[in-house]
Amino acid sequence: MIKIRFFYFTILIASLIPITTSRAADEGAHAAEFLSHGVGARALGMGSAFVAIADDATATYWNPAGLTKVKKHSFSAMYSDTFSTGDGNWLSRGLVAYNFLNYVYQIEDIGSLGLSWIRLGVDDIPRTTFIDINNNGVLGDYHDINNNGIKDDGELYIDKPEVAEYFSNTDNALLISYARQVHAMVSVGGNLKLLNQSIFEYGGNGFGIDIGLIVEPYKGLRVGAMLLDATGTQIRWNTPDTPTFTRTRRLRFGTAYHFAVPRLGRGAIGVDFETDQADLEENSDGGGIISRVGAEYWLFDTVALRGGWNGHGLSAGAGLRVNVNTMSFLINYAFNTHTLGGSQRISVSGEF
Repeated sequence: MIKIRFFYFTILIASLIPITTSRAADEGAHAAEFLSHGVGARALGMGSAFVAIADDATATYWNPAGLTKVKKHSFSAMYSDTFSTGDGNWLSRGLVAYNFLNYVYQIEDIGSLGLSWIRLGVDDIPRTTFIDINNNGVLGDYHDINNNGIKDDGELYIDKPEVAEYFSNTDNALLISYARQVHAMVSVGGNLKLLNQSIFEYGGNGFGIDIGLIVEPYKGLRVGAMLLDATGTQIRWNTPDTPTFTRTRRLRFGTAYHFAVPRLGRGAIGVDFETDQADLEENSDGGGIISRVGAEYWLFDTVALRGGWNGHGLSAGAGLRVNVNTMSFLINYAFNTHTLGGSQRISVSGEF
């Protein structure tokens, strides 16, 4: 009886929050946007249509309610070469380093616990200054030939420029996840997100909450929903007179169908929709909804092929499963198109 009441209470809260929380961001609609990039080459290869599938360790990101479907011990790690520099190398280092690492543990009669770390960074950014060649205490002197006080073309610097140091622009998120099956057909879950952002000498911190739900009314059919940043995730910076940035609430929902082909393999098809708060605020023609679709097929439960549309471009991927006794290890690859250049994602995961 307690579980049934908790189930209905969860559905009531999840249905009321999107209606009563339409407040816009204090400053812009893209605070902590690195949280929207997605994790895991498997899900990304499927066009990020994963809210109803979410049956591996990356469920901590896509829908924590799905953690009830993973084995007792599960982990996932991802490396991403994002926005490649185009120097001709297949796995060339991208402009942005984006990585993910997590671990999930099932506790009998208590639920599933997960701990995840997401990092996005632009490293080795040079900070350039000048050497005071003429020792006048002023940096950046130049030959002002026409004495107009403005550096014109052809007027050379007197002071010598040099790289004083290198710094990084980093975004970090720590996700503490919990999930529990409250009914034979229903699982619920949530995340507590701790955020840190920094650039040069400045930084900001914040926290937020996600709420997830998965319902499986029939075998093979799953419906998922997730309210991201349910409380409005705020980032407070340590600089004076800097406003607090708020990551606005978004609702992600979708459905998935799992099927099997006797003696050949199995597959899944997923369709997701996500509200785009920035689109809604700007009253653009996009309608405020991002649509995603994806599919995967496992041949003999060993090799996987994936493809999809992530709402902005095509995605594709592949996977390989290796079983060692009671342990399973998966190597996944995904490629996503983007206007700034293609992004390659490689992830390794395991469960036992």
